[in-house]
Amino acid sequence: MGIYNASIALRSSDPAYIGHVTDWFNVLLPKLRPLLYINGGPIISVQIENEYGSFQACDYNYTKYLLELNKKLFVDDVVYFTTDGDGTGYLKCGAINGTLTTVDFGAGNAKKGYRVLNIWNSSFNGPYVNSEYYIGWLDLWGSKHSHVSATAAAKTLDDSLRMRNSVNMYMFIGGTNFGFTSGAPGDNPFRPVPTSYDYDAALTEAGDLTYKYYSIRNTIGKVEFASLIFSM
Repeated sequence: MGIYNASIALRSSDPAYIGHVTDWFNVLLPKLRPLLYINGGPIISVQIENEYGSFQACDYNYTKYLLELNKKLFVDDVVYFTTDGDGTGYLKCGAINGTLTTVDFGAGNAKKGYRVLNIWNSSFNGPYVNSEYYIGWLDLWGSKHSHVSATAAAKTLDDSLRMRNSVNMYMFIGGTNFGFTSGAPGDNPFRPVPTSYDYDAALTEAGDLTYKYYSIRNTIGKVEFASLIFSM
């Protein structure tokens, strides 16, 4: 979606911006509707915005409108969710009433990462989801290749699964940013993401298996085996 008017307030309820979003969603979402899980497709849930709690606007009318627009063009019987950093400050503006609130964090203290959901909302009873579990990290132009140890990535995953929480790994497979799609995190000074989005993922940008892949596979394998014994 291209917007060339610098006066438009991005990611807000500015009528000019919302108009473009509505036009685009009116084209995109009907094409995706047959692919929803309830229609026999692979899309099991729909995310509203992305880490909006990290954006300065904090426009509740905007996020409420996005949810209503999705429900209008999809259906009510879909799991809608938000994802934000594991801090109450992020959830203040990122969470949306009527959706599942999820968090994202990398290797480290899994219990602390999920606990913020209860600190933010004492009545929250799950499911507890890390919708972007960072098993690696992106590279920035001029910096060394990012690295997260396989041991740390597998340990936090193991802790999460033992707590019976859900995890979506980001990124499981490295990729490539073509053309001008690489973007930048908004740092000052400006440092763009390079063409490579290898991300130190479990599978490299070239698709090669890594030690991290086998560590993650072994971790998941242990949990599945334990679940089989538990259910017998």
